[in-house]
Amino acid sequence: MAISGVGVDIIDIARFKKFRKNKQHPFIKKVFTTREIKHCFSYHDPAPHLAGTFVAKESASKALGATETFFLTLEIRRDKQGAPEVWEKNKKIKSMLISITHTNNTALAIAIKK
Repeated sequence: MAISGVGVDIIDIARFKKFRKNKQHPFIKKVFTTREIKHCFSYHDPAPHLAGTFVAKESASKALGATETFFLTLEIRRDKQGAPEVWEKNKKIKSMLISITHTNNTALAIAIKK
C-alpha cells in the first residue's frame, strides 16, 4: 500500500468541557456537522467525543494536504461497528484510514491517505 499523505493531531479535552451543555454554541456550529453534533452529544460527557472528532478532522485535512481545515466539508462518521470514517460532501473517502483515541485528558487522531 502506497501512502500519499499522513496527518496527526492532539488536543486537550478540557478545551471542549465548556460546550458540555451548549450544542448551539457558535464554535460548535462552525466546526461540527449536524450528524457529528448528534453523535457527540449522545454521550453523557460529549467533551472527549467533540475533541476526538475535532482532531480527526484536523488529521484528515493534513493527510489530504489541505493548507487549512474546512471543518464543515469533512465529516467524521462511524460505521456499523463504531469505527470512524472520513466523508467529504456525503461521500466516503475510501482511500482514507483514520484512528481516534483519548485518555481522560487528551484526544489524538491519525489519518493515512493511501
